[in-house]
Amino acid sequence: MRPFASSRLSKGAKADLGIAKSEKVMAVGTQLPSGEMLVVATNRALYLQSSGERLRWDELSKAIWAEPILTLTLIDDLGQVIGGRAIELGRATDLPAAIYDRVTDSVIVSERADLGNGAGAMLVARRNSDADQIWWSVVFEAGLDPKDPALITRATKELSQLRASLGI
Repeated sequence: MRPFASSRLSKGAKADLGIAKSEKVMAVGTQLPSGEMLVVATNRALYLQSSGERLRWDELSKAIWAEPILTLTLIDDLGQVIGGRAIELGRATDLPAAIYDRVTDSVIVSERADLGNGAGAMLVARRNSDADQIWWSVVFEAGLDPKDPALITRATKELSQLRASLGI
């Protein structure tokens, strides 16, 4: 008997993955090549049994589903890309849709800021799914130096104006 049916997991499988009792399982899939390793989406995180990882939704910049490969882009607490995961899913059920929903839901605001001379950055507010706190990031467009003091100053000004206009 499999440890799951649809989006249900046995208590033993939840314990093995480290899923807290307060988390709601939304979707379950399996990872190839074995088809035995679980990939589980809860209301707070994505669990990858093969690596033992727990990825909060706000730690994922994007998730792309091109059957059978799920590609995840991971970001740090400054919103900068720090890596990715490519996962071949066997049994995916509604897992890709659940992941898309949760990643999208973690973004509160995403707005492009014009930094002058054609330069720009995305100003993004995301909700930490564990702490229910909002954190902001500035993601400079490709080709820009994120350590350039002039760009940082302009981006900080734009971010302050956006936060003030939204009251966040």
